[in-house]
Amino acid sequence: MRVGVVGAGRHANSAVYPSILEAGLDLVAVCARTPERAATTAGRWGADAHHTSVEAMLAAGGLDGVVVAVPPAAYRPILAQCIEARVPVFCEKPGGQSASELREVAALAAEAHTEVVVGYMKRFAPAYQRARDVIGSAGFGCPSLAHFTFTMGRIDEYLADLRHYLIDNPVHMIDLARYLVGEIDEISAVLNVVPTVGLSVSVIARSDRGATCSFDFCTTSSFAHRSEFVEVYGRGDSVQVDNVDTCAYRPADGPAEVRRPNYTLPTPANSGWTVMGFVPALQHFRDVVADRADNRSDLESAARTLETTELVWQRLEPSWSALRRE
Repeated sequence: MRVGVVGAGRHANSAVYPSILEAGLDLVAVCARTPERAATTAGRWGADAHHTSVEAMLAAGGLDGVVVAVPPAAYRPILAQCIEARVPVFCEKPGGQSASELREVAALAAEAHTEVVVGYMKRFAPAYQRARDVIGSAGFGCPSLAHFTFTMGRIDEYLADLRHYLIDNPVHMIDLARYLVGEIDEISAVLNVVPTVGLSVSVIARSDRGATCSFDFCTTSSFAHRSEFVEVYGRGDSVQVDNVDTCAYRPADGPAEVRRPNYTLPTPANSGWTVMGFVPALQHFRDVVADRADNRSDLESAARTLETTELVWQRLEPSWSALRRE
């Protein structure tokens, strides 16, 4: 599958480009805002062509798909151009600024019969896929309790803009909750802001499958330690995913079954980009375009994830506004 990439920022270079190569896709073109950045990125990752506009990259032809990794505000015009050219797209999460914007793009894609996969890569991480299989098994029963933790160190742009933080970072866990235990509603939330340090958010909600759900997010942790943890209980059984790589299934009447990559063995299954879900997400995109798989992370699903995140923002906005006035 021949792909062009729009984006040459830190995230694209640290995660997207190496994952494209590891997924077995053929990187043929790079598009960035400046000729220098486009040329440097193309040379680094082995693309033959580089461009400074999406229009030029699409006009050059030879693409089976486009991968987009840009800030949320930049997605809509890029996706619209690709869809108009009927070139399938893989875009990094969240794929846009709002649920309404994503639904507008979804309508364009449906009319053009063009696939768009939104890269919520945690859906495709092997440990979370194992957890989903366990939760969906007959013996597990309907989820009764679920907890999602996602922490990180200080990032000043998040401390300055709570809504941006929510749709750029905790949105991962909100999407994962939808994927594992169902649609989320009955939301209440509490905000704590520590000036010059960071912020923390706690959320209580319920899933449409009956589970009570709690979420803890913060930027007051450390990048050096565990950043995520998910735990779901059924009817006696439970399953936990620790720091994206380790899945522990605990049946009610048996010993725990723990699966973790063997990092001492340098195989694709043990690669960090596979463990985190980037590689299988891109391989899923390839299979969707080849009509070998149904789209498991489409624009409508991404819109529902942003819609739920916006509900969290609505619960927190009064507290955030009051703090900003102080």
